[in-house]
Amino acid sequence: MAEFDRLSVLLPPELAKSIRDAVDGERYVVENDVIIDALQDWQVKQQIRAAKLQRLRELIDEGLASGSEEMAPDEFEQIKRKGRALLAARKAAG
Repeated sequence: MAEFDRLSVLLPPELAKSIRDAVDGERYVVENDVIIDALQDWQVKQQIRAAKLQRLRELIDEGLASGSEEMAPDEFEQIKRKGRALLAARKAAG
C-alpha cells in the first residue's frame, strides 16, 4: 500500500461540497481520491505551463540573438494598424 502524509486543509464551502458530491462509490470512493486526482491534474498543468514558459524564453533569446534591423519610418505605425484591425475583427466575431 502506498504511503501517505496527512494534511489538513481549509476549503471554501462550495469546493468542499464539490468534493463530497464527486464521491459516488464508482470513480471516487473517498474524498481523498478526488483531491489526489485534482492535484495530479494540477501537476500536469504546472508542467505544461513551465514547458510553455521555457519555450517562450528560448524564443525570446533566439530573437535577441538574431539581432535587429532598422525599422522603416512608418513600419511601427503599420504594425499598430494591423494589430488594431485584427483586434477589431476578433471583437466583431464575438
